Order: sequence, then C-alpha cells, then structure tokens
Amino acid sequence: MDIIDQLSIALGLATLAGLNLYLTVLLTGLAIRFHWVVLSVEHQDLNVLSHPGVLVAAGVFFLLEFFSDKIPWVDSLWDTVHTLIRPVGGAFLAIQTLGSTEPAFDVIIALLAGSATLVSHGFKASSRLAINASPEPVSNVVASVAEDVVVVGGLTLMTVSPKLAGALALVFLILVIFFAPRLLRRIRAFFSLLYLKLTSPAVDAESCFDEHAKLSADEDVILTKSLQGKRPEVQWAASCITGKVKKIPGLRPNFKVKLVAESSNPGQVYFLINRRGGIVEQALSLSDLQAVHEARFFSEDVVLYSLSDARKLVLRFHRGERKVAQELVGKLTELATPSLP
Repeated sequence: MDIIDQLSIALGLATLAGLNLYLTVLLTGLAIRFHWVVLSVEHQDLNVLSHPGVLVAAGVFFLLEFFSDKIPWVDSLWDTVHTLIRPVGGAFLAIQTLGSTEPAFDVIIALLAGSATLVSHGFKASSRLAINASPEPVSNVVASVAEDVVVVGGLTLMTVSPKLAGALALVFLILVIFFAPRLLRRIRAFFSLLYLKLTSPAVDAESCFDEHAKLSADEDVILTKSLQGKRPEVQWAASCITGKVKKIPGLRPNFKVKLVAESSNPGQVYFLINRRGGIVEQALSLSDLQAVHEARFFSEDVVLYSLSDARKLVLRFHRGERKVAQELVGKLTELATPSLP
C-alpha cells in the first residue's frame, strides 16, 4: 500500500470519528477481529482496535450515543462533552493507521487529524443545534441515522478505494470550512436568543424602541453616505437579528442589524448590518410587503412577506421584547401604507 492510500485512510478515519467516534472504532475493530479486512504490514498497529476490551468499551459507548443522539438537546449536551474526546480519538486513529514513524511526524499527523476530526465534529454539533431549534424530534432521529450510515459507508469505501474515500473526506471538510461562517452565525444567534430568554425580564417597548433613536458615529456616517450627503432624520430605530431571508438582496440570516426609519424616505427602511468588515447599509422598500408578529419559543418574530411573490424576511427579537415586536408591526404597516393627500 502506498503512502497516499495510508494518508487517505488516516484522513477518512479522522473525519468519520468526528461524526461518531465509537461506531468508527467498533466497526473497524470488528472488521479486523473477524477478518472482514486483512491489514497490510503498514496498518498492523490498528490491531489494537480488535482487542476485546476495546470492542466492549466502544460497544457500550456506542449504545449510549445511539440513544442520546436521537433525543433533542441531549444530543447537543453529548456533543459538548465530546468536543475534546473526538479530536483526541481521531488523532489516535490516524497515528495508528500510519504505523511506526518519526516522533515529529506523529505530532504533525496528530495535529492535522485532530483538526479534521474537530471540523467534522463542529459540523455535527452545529447542525444539531439548528435542528433542536425546531420542537419535533423526528429530525434528530433522521440526522442521527444519516450520520451512522455515512460512517458505515465511509468505512466500507475505504476497503474498496482508499483514495476515493480520502478525496471525499477532503471535499467534505473543505465544504464544512467554507460554510463555517454561516454555521457560526447561526449558533451565535441561537445562544444570544437563548441567553436573553433565560435572563431578560419582559420590558416596556419604549425602553428598547426609541422614537428618537440615536445612531452611533459609524452608523451616522454610513447612512449619510447612502442619503448622498444628507444628514439622516431618524424617526425610529430597533435592533434585532435577521432570521430567514428569501429573495431579498443584500440581507442574509443571523446578522445583528439596526432597522432605521428615516423621515425623508417614506415607504422604505434602512438596515445597518454589523459585519466583520464594518457596518453595511441596505435599503428595503416596504411596497407590497405585509408585516405580522409571530411568537416563537426562543424569540418574538416580525415577519415581512409579499402576497404577490415569494419575498420573505424574519426579524428576531428576544422573548422580553414582545411589545417591541408588536409595535414594530404597526410602524412597518404604517410606512408601507401610502398616506392620503
């Protein structure tokens, strides 16, 4: 077996360990013990996985994960506990796959494999948090079964074509890293709303929804540029988090924004969006948009939607700001309704 095959198998095992470490160890150990696969000379160190003690331990922990992984919130707690365990397990599997090497090379492989495991673990954990935001348990079961199927399929593919398995693992990791900012924003928004739900009492609308809201210096500069040098006359402003966005250019989910109504431009609002590069402004015409308040478990949502097309925008406030969300619906409806001469 050439070095590319060895590295591919190491990468594949490390990636699968991030999805389900115990199933990966259990199936690999059983395959070796019952001679479903014949280890090459380079992979003899993997024989340790076929030890009865290792198989029993992996089997017990897999059963625990099998059931906990299908219960909403219990699965997220389990993932939190395994944030350190899975990368260590993935690094161990990769080192054992490569056999006897130089100590310095072992350290490099351990770091790379542990990072690969951490990336796949992060994908699993963040996707479960997103799933748990919905109250029904079916999606948890489907996701858990799908992850187990991927592990079984990935291990099987390694015995047939290690290079293909390694290539697929690499593509998966690249895609996860590419979409990581979106996942992180979703996690941050979720925990922000959860924290405020648990710690914030109900407040009066006036304390958060200021009729004469002041802009920060950066927000003032950005909005002045948008108005072609004219100083904005703010009617009101409200801070929130964007939720689902559909067919509305310039806006994306899970960003902190300040929604601003400016007196010289009736019928539209401005979004001041906090991004890593700074504050970005985006105007939105309220023409043909309806506004409605919807109470959710973690948030108070203001939904803007069109009856004539598929445009939709969800603005999320924490549970203590129900009055803010309700009043905002009225203000948006007022702006969207042309005033009579």
